[in-house]
Amino acid sequence: MASEDDTPAVAEPYWTSDFDGISLGPVCHIQRAESRFGSHVTGDIRDWVFGGASQPSAGTNPSPQNQPQSSGFHNQGQPSFPKMARYRLNLTALSQRYNMYFAAYQDHIYVYQPQAAPEILPGPSIILHPKRTRAARMFGGVIDTVFPHQVSNMVVGNLGTHEVLLFAYDDGDVGAYYTHTIEHAILANDQQRQGLGIPGARPVIPRQFFSENVGKSAWGLAIHEQSRLFAVSSNNHEVTVFAFALNLSVPVGPIPASFVDSSPRVWSGQTAMELQRHFETRTRTWRVVLPLGPLGQNIPTIAFWENEQGDAARIIALDINDNTWIMEIWRVGSQPLLIRGAGHRGGDRLTGWGVLMLPDSSFMKVKSVREALGVPADQIIDRKLDNRGRELDHRDRFSPWLDTTCSLFYVKDLASDPATYLRSRFGPIYSEVHARGWRPPGPNPVSNLPDFSIPDESSDEETEHDIDVSGQHSEAVSDEPGGTVSNLWPPLSNCVQPLSKFPGPKGSLLDDLESQVQLGKAIIPSFGETYPLDGSLSSLMELISASHDRQSKTRPTEIKDAWLAENLWRLSILRAKSTDIELISFAPSASVQCRCVVTYHNHHRRPQQPPDLAQHISERISMLIHVPELNLVVAGSLTGRVALISLTKTKAQVHRRRRLRKGFRVDQVLPRKSDEDQQLRPWCTLHGIAISPVPALHTTGLELVDTRRNRSGPPQPLRYRLILHYLDHTILMYYIQRKGEELLVC
Repeated sequence: MASEDDTPAVAEPYWTSDFDGISLGPVCHIQRAESRFGSHVTGDIRDWVFGGASQPSAGTNPSPQNQPQSSGFHNQGQPSFPKMARYRLNLTALSQRYNMYFAAYQDHIYVYQPQAAPEILPGPSIILHPKRTRAARMFGGVIDTVFPHQVSNMVVGNLGTHEVLLFAYDDGDVGAYYTHTIEHAILANDQQRQGLGIPGARPVIPRQFFSENVGKSAWGLAIHEQSRLFAVSSNNHEVTVFAFALNLSVPVGPIPASFVDSSPRVWSGQTAMELQRHFETRTRTWRVVLPLGPLGQNIPTIAFWENEQGDAARIIALDINDNTWIMEIWRVGSQPLLIRGAGHRGGDRLTGWGVLMLPDSSFMKVKSVREALGVPADQIIDRKLDNRGRELDHRDRFSPWLDTTCSLFYVKDLASDPATYLRSRFGPIYSEVHARGWRPPGPNPVSNLPDFSIPDESSDEETEHDIDVSGQHSEAVSDEPGGTVSNLWPPLSNCVQPLSKFPGPKGSLLDDLESQVQLGKAIIPSFGETYPLDGSLSSLMELISASHDRQSKTRPTEIKDAWLAENLWRLSILRAKSTDIELISFAPSASVQCRCVVTYHNHHRRPQQPPDLAQHISERISMLIHVPELNLVVAGSLTGRVALISLTKTKAQVHRRRRLRKGFRVDQVLPRKSDEDQQLRPWCTLHGIAISPVPALHTTGLELVDTRRNRSGPPQPLRYRLILHYLDHTILMYYIQRKGEELLVC
């Protein structure tokens, strides 16, 4: 295996920001399609990219059979390059443990061993072809009804002690592989080809350990390491959490005799309180269904929300109507919490595409507003109004908003001119603020103060407001036996009758509580409803067919009306819209918004464009990757452009009335102007983005890190590789490294 540390050292930076922000080297590594498939494919790829034909005719096999390959794509009767699904989310990923790069081409997943340029991606090491479920054949697709079984999203993450590759399909299928089984298959097949294996042995094919269907087109994906959970959002306007049975070895004691269980009896044959206590023990596998309700829409992105112990407690989801939803996973009787979005800005519809939950540890300490937000304090707009021009409610948890859009004037080597595109969308306001500074409106405007620098704080410990996201209104809620629980049960009381009158579906009873082996069940915590989960198509159909009913009776609570009771001030929500990035803080400090971070950009003024690159389609920041080790978020857009966003925290003040605690700055938008001038970015949409550490020297097998050697001395800064994969099979690769507060991109 060729190690990428064999490449020449990073060139000396030729740009340095005014603060410790960005230094850039001139290198963008590139591999074009003709170097991968041969020059004869150039015309075919262009015709396909511009023609918009993404579906084969019915009954044809769209890509090669599932067999290991060492090089090339051309097979008898098959196209000489693999075609891709369009209008999806992120279709590439890098393992964080092994030198493996995953690219989804329609219904197949190609696995590569990436290396240094010029041959960044050699031929595939193995091609995975996950099986389609019976349910998927029944439900069909939403984006593509002719060829519905195409991957729509893909992520890599840890599930307990193992790394997994999780992927979703347009027909509702969801599947997963352990990455160590893929690595084992690649190494075993390599040995076989070298004559070192068992003579005549068949190629090793990794086994897919997880295969389910969520009833309609699947989109958002999330993996929780500590709690061992998968979460999947679907066009049923609900999120499904797959909670695997665990041996927690945590006994649940009896309810104290003094506690009066006033909760109603539910389908399981228990009271709601008894069901919740059993639910939390994880003694069986649960399929947890969390509906949004009548106001919900399609959900392209989700994330887990952790409690103080690091366990997954909630799901946060962002729908295409720009509404943010917070849903309890384990609390029976809870209803979703709603943070309403702006919906529209002028004539443009604001669509939600990406969401991340960021703990306090994700943010690096800086001393000044300029370092935190990438813009001088006097060019930050303190918004008193929301995006619809309404006065912000004094109960709004997230006001005030600091608009840092003028920071785009300070992004070095930015391909698009912010003065031009901001004026075309918002008028002269940002150019005027950039030139003369911002003065707050009102009869007594505060002075624009210079950027403040402060000494490095010794502790982040503070006392903040408490927040409870149970979705309950006005009355306090306690999780402890003996606490007030009556306010938890109205959703149950309204829809669940005594067991003798309404027993629920066949198989909904939990009659195996004393058994050593307990069967899996589905649960809708909002209503205390349980369903059988025996693996049959009929049981799945019964659960899916009730989706409309549970949506209609779900009653979300707006966050401004919720009583807040749990310490959540260390958490922040990062939201990505069509072109904007927002950071919401629950703490009593400002939230931050930067508009038009990643926009459509026709650098060479080409007269024609592929249909999916049209501005109204491609402006969607739908690819978000959090890199905690770098205090970085990588935000990719279908437009083909990618922003590097540093997460920051400070105690500096923007002005006398506004304290800033957490924020972000836009460090770079790739490809850079110097890259665009060389026509390195192809004129097509982005297929996916992926980032991982660069393989170390002297590793064995496909491992990224040499686990056998104990190195002395201070740890070296991690060097990462960022791969941008385009629809025409062009590959761009950048190396990224942070030294202190400085981010190096080369």
